[in-house]
Amino acid sequence: LGEPDLTQHESAPGAPAALTAIKSADENLAAVLSALDRQKARETTDLFVVSDHGFSTIRRSIDLRKILNDAGFSAKTQFTDEPKTGDIMLAGNGGSVLFYVIGHDETLTRRLIEFLQQSDFAGVIFTRNPLQGTFALEQAMIQNYHAPDVVMAFRWNDSKNQFGVPGMIDADWQRAAGKGTHATLSRFDMHNTLIAAGPDFRRGEVDDLPTGNIDVTPTILQILGIKASAQMDGRILSEAMVNRDRAASELKPEVKTIEGSNDLPSGRWRQTLKVSRVGSTLYLDEGNGAFVPKR
Repeated sequence: LGEPDLTQHESAPGAPAALTAIKSADENLAAVLSALDRQKARETTDLFVVSDHGFSTIRRSIDLRKILNDAGFSAKTQFTDEPKTGDIMLAGNGGSVLFYVIGHDETLTRRLIEFLQQSDFAGVIFTRNPLQGTFALEQAMIQNYHAPDVVMAFRWNDSKNQFGVPGMIDADWQRAAGKGTHATLSRFDMHNTLIAAGPDFRRGEVDDLPTGNIDVTPTILQILGIKASAQMDGRILSEAMVNRDRAASELKPEVKTIEGSNDLPSGRWRQTLKVSRVGSTLYLDEGNGAFVPKR
């Protein structure tokens, strides 16, 4: 189940090793289908083929700790002694970085934000507290008591790698340029695989509505006739099911792009986030940003 993730991390999307890993996953699926055929259970079994994310190729590996320390910040990737007010803990996640500002100092956080906004690697910035040119953590549905002060997704573009696969990103310091990773707001990271097949699903159709992995559990519970004990984040994929009603067949998404900007003495920062909503379920489609220096 760890493939083709690990191999794409160690090689790149489209690399021979990555294609071999995908072929192995296909063969594992074929083995499951063969077992169902032997048990004469294929026609009575619903199957979901799901990936948890897409993949991109690293354009540049960004040593953010060094960059911040060179700029006068006190940035750490681990603590060997007691954290001090003014320290910033960096938690790298490949295509994004979480920043924990010790003491939650607002002046330091604003200084950090403005530094990132003037960089050539920041894509989309989210903050615990409202700051100019950022989005709130709530808008990415990642706000909670333990949430970081700042989350930055790296910048991306749709250029192709050496194997002809589109999706190039800047990424954290943990993997070298040319390797594969994910966790930006690139469409190539955000748009993953979901295939549903079986007696409860319509055949030969593509579901063009926004969907996500949060929808898998509510859909399975619906098939099993189990009522969820609490409100769930996702929705039932009723439009893809055989017994869909008229309301399900007429579902329409609401799509919008939100924008944040900050006019700084040296130029203008602008970031965007495209979001879709189906009913009460929200999906993040893609987001990016850039700084334009003054001439």
